[in-house]
Amino acid sequence: MLDLLLTNARIVDGTGNPWRKGCVGVRDGRIVAVGSAHDMPEARTVLDIGGNILCPGFIDSHSHSDLRIIDEPLALPKIMQGITTENVVLDSMSVAPISDKNKEPWSTSISGLDGVAQKPWGWNGFASYLNALDAAKPSVNLSSYVGLGTVRLDVMGMEDRPPTAEELRLMEESVARCMEEGARGISAGLIYTPNKYQSTEELVALAKVAARYDGILDVHMRNEADHMAEALEEVIHIGRETGIRILVTHFKLRGRRNWGNARRHLDTIDRARGEGIDVGIAQYPYTANSTFMHVVVPPWYHSRGTDGLLKALAEEREQVKKDMLTTEGWENFSQVMGWENIYVSSVVSEKNLWCEGKSAVALGEALGKSPEDAVLDLLIEENLAVGLLGHGMYEEDVMEGMKHPTMCLITDGLLSGGKPHPRTYAAFPRFIARYVREKRLLTLEEAVRKMTSSTALKLRMKRKGFIMPGMDADMVVFGENRIRDVNTFENPRVYPEGIDYVLVNGEIAVDHGVHTGARPGKTIRD
Repeated sequence: MLDLLLTNARIVDGTGNPWRKGCVGVRDGRIVAVGSAHDMPEARTVLDIGGNILCPGFIDSHSHSDLRIIDEPLALPKIMQGITTENVVLDSMSVAPISDKNKEPWSTSISGLDGVAQKPWGWNGFASYLNALDAAKPSVNLSSYVGLGTVRLDVMGMEDRPPTAEELRLMEESVARCMEEGARGISAGLIYTPNKYQSTEELVALAKVAARYDGILDVHMRNEADHMAEALEEVIHIGRETGIRILVTHFKLRGRRNWGNARRHLDTIDRARGEGIDVGIAQYPYTANSTFMHVVVPPWYHSRGTDGLLKALAEEREQVKKDMLTTEGWENFSQVMGWENIYVSSVVSEKNLWCEGKSAVALGEALGKSPEDAVLDLLIEENLAVGLLGHGMYEEDVMEGMKHPTMCLITDGLLSGGKPHPRTYAAFPRFIARYVREKRLLTLEEAVRKMTSSTALKLRMKRKGFIMPGMDADMVVFGENRIRDVNTFENPRVYPEGIDYVLVNGEIAVDHGVHTGARPGKTIRD
């Protein structure tokens, strides 16, 4: 007997093939039958889908829920938009492996991205971090990369120098250990310290280790603006030298002067693929990005550690501001996008909540300061825990990326603050509503593939991403003409419409916009 039978469905199975009418049978958390009603065994529970779309659960390969999922295991911003699996530890910044001495300064450094944890970090190693995720009993499944910045931090601290032979050996051993404990690959964020301090040769050495385990390199490149061509060539070189599979994360072109160049960079990727280099892209369906605010400060100040950085912002203010005018050696957000396009998305203190949703220019005007001084003062007051939202992309470039066959959809969602990027709550429904239904850029079947199986295959998820017997019963039911994002940049914390059911490992976690309380998620380690 089946535990659950979903009937009268239009099945979009994740392969990209056209939808077909049918039923799906579930037993013990797995899909055991896909076919017509006449072929199905009896079931304890039957759900009539009413001719709506039934597809695999959406997979978010770029999530920043690393810490928040432990404090808030319902994962409402993700599960309510149909995401059943999150992959954490992006942009080089993981919370394991980490020594006790590094926990406090590292948690401060990444607070603008991952938020401030309400519970102590009771782990050091990678496997113990995954154990902590399982212990939280989340609504969604979780997988994880290991961050190259954290690996370097744990061996070398924040020093801006090449590693010794012994230090490189220790980093290689750390990556190998994490891969053996279940990491899906390695993540790089080459605009963030200390990952930025790693040379191409150092990255090649560490990528070779991950490649031995069929891991992937998920990389935020050194530049997504004026020097993107050189940054992309570095990534391709790493793939050529190591054989590692590569995912260029949040493929985009920042800054008006770079708009219209997406096709040129995609052609570079296609030429690399012609060489046999397995490189693809990930994207979110918006023209604004989000990260932590202290990225506006040149990286040479970050090498001093969090205390040294904060001290420089206070005591070397004029030199910091002078250095913020140069674009040499780093991707300068304020110069590429302009302060008028950089907004505060999150703070920690109650007294500064009024800053959320305001641009740096508006913030400066309200305080009678320059935008630079307003932002730097806020970073000091908030102990670096400030989120950034920046408007600087061109929708035609975004759409060029979406059409690329390797593209997979992500949220890259930051969960902190009152004004997070709306992608955190609605990236996946927006992809369907705007780019399938409204703009007809993709078929529904191709869009679902980019939200499910494309990602599962990249992350070596053996039982995710498809509706077929033997796969985990992670599924989403939605109305093809009803699903849509209804949130905005001004009011981002609003759940999407049109999703009827979300199932995780065979359990109904969302029923017509209401979370059922089910928390059946598991970590993925094999």
